[in-house]
Amino acid sequence: MAVQPLEKTARYLHVKVVDELKDGHPVVNVRVPTGVVRFGLEMAKTISPELRDAKVDWDSVKQMIDKGALGEIAHVEDEGAHKIIDVWLE
Repeated sequence: MAVQPLEKTARYLHVKVVDELKDGHPVVNVRVPTGVVRFGLEMAKTISPELRDAKVDWDSVKQMIDKGALGEIAHVEDEGAHKIIDVWLE
């Protein structure tokens, strides 16, 4: 019997913030296990008015995590602050 390869699913949410004024070096580079992210989203939606009122479809983000989706969630370029923010599942 041949061993079937498992489908690759996301295990981490990765957040990277690059400061273009600091030679493009990351000022934030964090990987968080998706299980912790699931728990944190539920807690934050309950107790954080800022998160609850943010113009982000948190249910879609949670669905992506639940399905094990891989890839980019958000890419933001803040020209005023000279920062680039990337969020993805890996």
